[in-house]
Amino acid sequence: MRALLLLALLLTLVLGQRLVAPEEVARAQVIQKALPAVVRVQGSTLSPGGEDVVGTGFFVGPSRVVTNYHVIRDLKDLTVRLADGRTFLAERYAVDPGIDLALLTVRGARAPRVLAFAQVEARRLPLGMGVVLVGFPYGQGPLASFGILSGVGPLEVPLPDPSVGAEVGEYLFTDAPLTVGNSGSPLLNLQGEVVGLVADVIGGPAGIGGIGVAVPGDLVAQSIADLERFGVPQRGWLGASLISLDELPPVLLRAVGLTSTQGAMVDRVEPGSPAARAGLKGAQRDTQGRLLALGDVILAVDGVAVKDKADVVRLVAQRRPGDRVRLTLWRDRRRLEVTVVLMARPRE
Repeated sequence: MRALLLLALLLTLVLGQRLVAPEEVARAQVIQKALPAVVRVQGSTLSPGGEDVVGTGFFVGPSRVVTNYHVIRDLKDLTVRLADGRTFLAERYAVDPGIDLALLTVRGARAPRVLAFAQVEARRLPLGMGVVLVGFPYGQGPLASFGILSGVGPLEVPLPDPSVGAEVGEYLFTDAPLTVGNSGSPLLNLQGEVVGLVADVIGGPAGIGGIGVAVPGDLVAQSIADLERFGVPQRGWLGASLISLDELPPVLLRAVGLTSTQGAMVDRVEPGSPAARAGLKGAQRDTQGRLLALGDVILAVDGVAVKDKADVVRLVAQRRPGDRVRLTLWRDRRRLEVTVVLMARPRE
């Protein structure tokens, strides 16, 4: 009888321990450590009587905060509020619209804590791993939520502004609840390292059945290092505006001998750009901007076939300034190859 009582007591203790699982302990520790580093980013829109806009950011240096470019792009009178309630003026330091990133300098404050980035490529992150995010949804907080890494891959659903984030080849997707104001939040693994910069929520009303989208942490860390050293991102830049072939009238494609809508047309070439130096030809338009003749059509980058302009931008952005890329073009009803020496995108 005594042995049965001891067994019952042991089972009670074991089952009781389940109430605080190791993963729950890890999440709590990550949240507590991250809280001092996460800030509320606020500013007012540039239009007269502009309303306040709120997002999230986090310290990556003693006085440096990273957030989303789309959060601060059209704002003035920027401030950041720390978790302890103190508020400080902030100003832009550098921006990287290609991956929807902005660096801010916080005046008169030193970071209570700086978050570190995980030293791992996005594609090597295991699906199903636990993730935590801390931010200011609807300006409240800081508040934490958690979930799993649901996927890694290209974004098939367009974001509100296709020019922002166009150079992110693969995004992180998570089921962790997030909503308006969470943009710029750190996405953390259970070791407290940043694996992503939250960018948006797609697929449903904010916070309800949506999918969280984050820029991979390795891409963010590289951009921050580039901005700190050079002031501009150091990803490859072509210097040509593009139009996906499936956006063009089929009659124009047939007129130049194209039978597929896979590829991207060079619409305009920026003077002095890598595209200009390599002799790429843009489209011809009349004074009203109507298309008269197609420009060069990019079919592949270094032998990798492209389906649209987003593919071209992503593949070029994976290279660094000074790298050579081989473009397969369609010009004058025939294929040809052109080598382009990439440059860094000019400072905005």
